[in-house]
Parts: sequence; structure tokens; C-alpha cells
Amino acid sequence: MNTGKNYNKIVHGSGISKIKAKFSTLNSWLRHPEMKESHLKAKRSKVVQYADFLSSVMIHGATLQDYLIFEFYNKNHKERKTYVTGKKLHQFFDKVNNKKKTNIFIEKDRFAEAFQKYLGRDSIMLSLDGSNSDEVKSWLSDKKVVFAKPSKGVEGRGVTKLEIDANVDDTINFCLKNNLDLIEEAIVQHKDMNVLYPDAINTIRFITLVENNEVKLLGASLRMGNGGNVDNAAEGGVYASVDITNGKLDSVAFNSEGDKFANHPITNQPIKGFQIPLWEDVIEMCKKAALEIPDVRCIGWDVAISEKGPLLIEGNDRWSRFVWQHPKEQGLYHMIR
Repeated sequence: MNTGKNYNKIVHGSGISKIKAKFSTLNSWLRHPEMKESHLKAKRSKVVQYADFLSSVMIHGATLQDYLIFEFYNKNHKERKTYVTGKKLHQFFDKVNNKKKTNIFIEKDRFAEAFQKYLGRDSIMLSLDGSNSDEVKSWLSDKKVVFAKPSKGVEGRGVTKLEIDANVDDTINFCLKNNLDLIEEAIVQHKDMNVLYPDAINTIRFITLVENNEVKLLGASLRMGNGGNVDNAAEGGVYASVDITNGKLDSVAFNSEGDKFANHPITNQPIKGFQIPLWEDVIEMCKKAALEIPDVRCIGWDVAISEKGPLLIEGNDRWSRFVWQHPKEQGLYHMIR
């Protein structure tokens, strides 16, 4: 319901190809099954609903996901203006982040090298032609569990938990077959975080903005696994807002469809009021990391809480407005204007 396959052309492209991508995306939105049924939620005719949606796209830069998740069909013009939509957020990223320096956040192997002191775990790159398989085999020899992922993957796609058995070659062949070229040591999650959901690393999305060499905190959310080994909403996870002053969850949880959960769907742990451990350490680490690449001023950090303390999973130069804004149930455009 966002820009999908046209994302790169719309965000990074120019000229005719960018215009064509925009029209292609708009056409897919208008044909989307949820758009066709959305007038039922708004309790009005399809004609009025489609006209209202198109006005949101043109005036507010909304995507179909913005329109549905933020329930723009139930909000007036003044309320819609307060929300960060797709267009507004990417304009902000273009203003504050130097595109020539952002590859370090896109390519996970480069990120691991640049931010090694914040990672708290070892990793190795597997050449997909198999040329360093013996080296990787040796590295895996004393491991019981690892996580493998594509070095250029997004939204948790492809992240795979692997248990190492006696035949390490099977693990390597699996990674080669599935283009999983970054292999990392497993993180031992803090026991308090396991209470929420123990089968995935539940990560904090912590957003920083550097202004005049000072780090401004734009907000934080907690993402939780929900039936799988990853916590991303795109893979079925749920997320809640964090009170950045104390590290407590201050909302119920949401999924990518907009459903609300007072308790975790699997563990039944109450969401609102849950205290994230080591919160002051999280803030300190993210502030330090934010100053490492000063030309990329706004980053959404994914932070895990291990038994040894907080550590970085990755940094995102273009982060999700939904995980940040949706659980607050209010627009946060004032934070980035």
C-alpha cells in the first residue's frame, strides 16, 4: 500500500521514469482491494471516498497506507496536516541526510564495520560464490545458533535463525542457496525483554536528529515478535510507543493492519506500562552513535537489549513513519518541520 516496486524510482529517481512510477503507483492504489472497500469504513459513497483519497495524495502527500492506517477518511484537513506522510518524510530525509553517505546504512556489512563497537556480537560475510566457505565453516565451528540475512535486505525479510548441527556444510549451502551472505552470532536477549516475547529479539526503534552537533531525540517505539523469529511489522510483528523520558511503553500495541492489542497476542503480557530495562544506557549509546556519521543527521536505530547491555542491530537512514507515529495516535509533523 506504499510505493512497492516503484519505491527506488520515486525516492531516488528523476525525470520521466519518476513521473511514470508515480502514476503506476497511484493506479495500483486505486485498484487495491482495501481502497475499494474503504468507503464502508468511512460510511460514504465510493465516489466521495475516491475523491477524498485523491485530495489527500495531492494536498498532504499521503500514500494509500497513510490514508488507511492514520484513518484520514475520519479526519479533517487541519488534522491531516499534523501527520507525517510519505512525501513529507522523504522530503525531510532529502534535506537532512547526505545521500552520498547513506550507503553505510543500506549495506549491512559496511554498517557492521563502521559501528562494530556498538554491535556486541561477531559476524562474518559469506561470499555467495562460495569462495570463502572454508573460512565461514571454521567461524561456525564453535557456534550453536546464528542469524543469517541478506546484506542488503530490508524490513527483516530473509532473516533466518539457524541452528548449527554436526554438518556445518548444510548451513553454508542453505545460506548460499538463499543469498544469505551476512551471518551473525545470536544475541542473548535480556530476561525482562523475554517476558514480552521470547522467540525473537524485540527491538527498540530509537530516532535521533543531529542539529548543531547536538543530538535531538525524536521518539522511540518497541517492536515485538509475534509468532516468528523477527519483530518487524511487515513480518507479522506488533509495535508500541515508548515514553522517551523513562523507557516505559505508553500505548497499546498495533500491527500493520491497524489492529490494537492491550496484551501481547501470544504471551498475553500487558503492553502499556512495561518497563524497558537499561533505558538510560540506550539513550547514551544512541546519542554516541548518532555523531559517528555527521552528514547523515537523522537515523532510526534498531536497538536490542542483551544481558550485557544495549546493542545496535542496524541504523536506518529512511525509517518507518508508521512505527513512530501510529501508536501515538496523533500526527508528529511538528517534530521534523
